[in-house]
Amino acid sequence: MANICPVCGGKLGLLNREKSADSLICASCSNFFFSKLGIRAAKQPTAALADYWATLEQRRKVFKETDSIYDGDALFVSIDKPNRLFCIGHRSGDKGPRMIYSFDEVAGYDSDTPDDLTVTETKGGIGRAVIGAAVAGPVGAIVGATTAKTETRKGRSKESVSIHFALPLGESNLLTTVYPGGMTAFLKSCKGSSEQPRGTAPAAPSSADELLKFKQLLDMGAITEAEYNAKKSQLLGL
Repeated sequence: MANICPVCGGKLGLLNREKSADSLICASCSNFFFSKLGIRAAKQPTAALADYWATLEQRRKVFKETDSIYDGDALFVSIDKPNRLFCIGHRSGDKGPRMIYSFDEVAGYDSDTPDDLTVTETKGGIGRAVIGAAVAGPVGAIVGATTAKTETRKGRSKESVSIHFALPLGESNLLTTVYPGGMTAFLKSCKGSSEQPRGTAPAAPSSADELLKFKQLLDMGAITEAEYNAKKSQLLGL
């Protein structure tokens, strides 16, 4: 188990390892979190990294494009409306694991679109400071088209937008990038659909969801079998 990355389950070699806050992980995982999210793995607990990686793996498995925003250039936004997920990338594909965001992770945005010149929306106290290095190439190759697929295209219009995310690992920001027309409206719809009515608390995750999450951590070696069994007993009331 010592030669297995506790985050992705890949090989942990002598020349392929980096530090998390409390353990060792593979260099590929460390590079992914920094290059895609601007988050330094060395400042994060291994369990938190493994938990979010498992979430991303599940998103990659279920993602089915039902809508997209694109123009004459390569940059596009692939959207899975039923699962409330989206990714940003190029039609020609991108190297490495895709970064797939949830609608609910959109914390705010800045746009040069005329109707939104004064919009700098945030929620949950998310600030506008940019984390770490610029994320120059958001990732997302198109996957699994469906028969219900639609596409949004506004000629060759462009919008310069910066996006702020609230992730389980902390705040993350995509610096100002030129997107196809319609990006601002899409981000606004993400925020609007995720906001809870006043006085209504978000739904708590089910015991089955929690159990699945801890089983994934067990399979990747992030927790021991004893820890998994203890959590299972707690969730199932045994």
